[in-house]
Amino acid sequence: MTLSPVGRPRSAGRRDLPDNLIPHQRTTGAGAVIYWYWRDPRDGKEKTLKCPNDRATAIKRARELNAIVSREMADRVVANLAAAPAHHALQGVAFSAYALHCLTLWAGRGLADNTLRSRRSLINAAIRALGDQPLPAIGVRELARLLKRYTDQGKHRTAQSLRSTLIDLWAEAHGEGALPPQHPNPAKLTRRPKATVQRARLTLEAFATILQAANALAEHRGAWIANSHLLALVTGQRREDLAIAQFRRGRDWPAAWDAWQERREHPIHPYPHIHDDHLWLVQQKTGALVRIPLSLRLEALDLSLGDIIERCRASGVASRYLIHHTAPFGNAPRGASVHADTISRAFADARSATELTWPGKTPPTYHEIRSLSERLYKAQGIDTQALLGHRHARMTETYHDPRQAEWITI
Repeated sequence: MTLSPVGRPRSAGRRDLPDNLIPHQRTTGAGAVIYWYWRDPRDGKEKTLKCPNDRATAIKRARELNAIVSREMADRVVANLAAAPAHHALQGVAFSAYALHCLTLWAGRGLADNTLRSRRSLINAAIRALGDQPLPAIGVRELARLLKRYTDQGKHRTAQSLRSTLIDLWAEAHGEGALPPQHPNPAKLTRRPKATVQRARLTLEAFATILQAANALAEHRGAWIANSHLLALVTGQRREDLAIAQFRRGRDWPAAWDAWQERREHPIHPYPHIHDDHLWLVQQKTGALVRIPLSLRLEALDLSLGDIIERCRASGVASRYLIHHTAPFGNAPRGASVHADTISRAFADARSATELTWPGKTPPTYHEIRSLSERLYKAQGIDTQALLGHRHARMTETYHDPRQAEWITI
C-alpha cells in the first residue's frame, strides 16, 4: 500500500509566556503577589509592566514590546544594509540587532510555532553572550566558547541546536549580501557537539504493556488515553496534530486552509480531519501534506486506522475531536479536545503504572510511538517517509534506528 503525500526548557508555569516576560513572586501583607517584568533584549534590563497579578495584561504588553523592538532592530539592519558599501556592509551593526532581524525573517517563512519558539530562546541566549559585537568581528573562538558553556553543563543537545541556529544566522548574512562570499561562516567551522541519545526506544512488547495500563485508567479518566496511544501508532503522526484532529471537515476549515497557503495569520491551523475515507493532515511542524487511507492496517496489531476511528466515536460523548475528554477536566468540558501536553502526561502515567524499566536510559515518551510506528510499517513495506511526512530520507532513517532496543535478525 502506498500513501499520498498531498532556549532553554521552561517550567510548566512559564511554557506559554512570550519571550522576555518574567514573573517575580513576592509576599506582602496581603499575601503573595506576582509582579510582571519585561527584559529589554537590547540591554538586558528588566522593566516593570505595572500590572501585578494580571497575567493576561502582562502577556499582551510583552508581545507588543517584543514586536516594537523586533521592528526597530530590523529597520536598523535594513538601513545599514542600504547605506553601507557592499564590501563594508554590516560592519557597524551589532550582533544583537542582526540576530533579531533574523528572527523577523524566520517568522515570515511559515516555520512551526515550536521551531520559532526554540529559535527565539537560542537567539536570546546568543545575544546575552555576544551582545553588541559587530557581526563580522565574531570568530570561531567566541562561538566555540559559547557552545562550551552548554557542553560543560551536559547540555549537548542544546549546544547542537544553538550551533545549527548560528550557522543559519551567518548563512542569512551571506544570502543578503551583508557579508562578502569569502568571509567564513564561523559557526560552521566550530566542532559539532556530540550527544549520546539517552531516551529509550519503545518496543512493541512495551507498548502493549503500557496500552494495557492505559485501558485500566479508562474507568477514572476515560478511554481517550488508550485511543491516543493507538491513534499515534496506527498513523505515525505527532501529538500536536493528533490533538486537534477532527471527525470531519468543518465550515471553518477552508478559511484556515487558504490562510495557511497564503501564510496569513489565522486563529486556527487547518486541522486534520476525515474526508472521503482518508485522514487528511497538514502537519504543523513541517507543513507536509499527508493523506492516510482509513483502510491502512497495522499488521502487528491487526487494526486499521478505521478501527481506531470507530473506537474514538464509541466514547458516548458528542465531540468534534478524535481525542476528547469524556468527563470534565479542569476548565475543559466533556467533548473538548485534549491538549497535547495532557496526552503526553497520560502516556507517562500509564507507563509509570507498569513494572517496565529501561536501565541506563530515560523512559520512552509518547513521541517514541512515532518511531515504533515507522519501524513496524517499514517491515510491512509501507513508504514510511511519506507516512511520517519527512522531506529527507535521512530523517526517516533516524526514526528507524532502534537504539539497541530490538534484536536485528540476519
